[in-house]
Amino acid sequence: MPDQLYDRASRRCALDALDPSLRAALLAEAELQGLGDLSAVVTACVETRSVPRRRPGVLPRLLGGGPTQTSLTAAVLTPRHLLLAVTHVRTGSTTALCGRLDDMTVTEVDPRLVMDSGVSVCTRWSNHSEAGSMHVGLGDDPVGVWFKDVLRRAVQETRRAQGDDRAR
Repeated sequence: MPDQLYDRASRRCALDALDPSLRAALLAEAELQGLGDLSAVVTACVETRSVPRRRPGVLPRLLGGGPTQTSLTAAVLTPRHLLLAVTHVRTGSTTALCGRLDDMTVTEVDPRLVMDSGVSVCTRWSNHSEAGSMHVGLGDDPVGVWFKDVLRRAVQETRRAQGDDRAR
């Protein structure tokens, strides 16, 4: 069985309590996607700190895959969207994405492939023409488990409502 890659800890928080770089990236993404006032529609918000358990091996370093970095991830759920932002602590670089819940698939990470907490989310992310999968690192703690459950239920409810609308 593979070794766990990261120590992750998640905390539930309000949008304005997120790390400033994460919050700024999420607000900019929400504005870019025309979501309006993000703070008015947030249904769940978590911030996860991911610290690598070990350095990459010799081969990845030789092939240019520098050291694995500590990162902060924010996941913000609204009634129709999931917004994600990731900041690499060492470089300060932040990336934000948005995906629609009605076009989303959420799956557990296969423990035979990698030991990691979190979920894989597949959707057509903002400004991408095709669907892609992204790993959302969440703590294996009560908050991380809570957010996984809330996200899964939100995707199911959105799809169910979309099916009901099509049936009419």
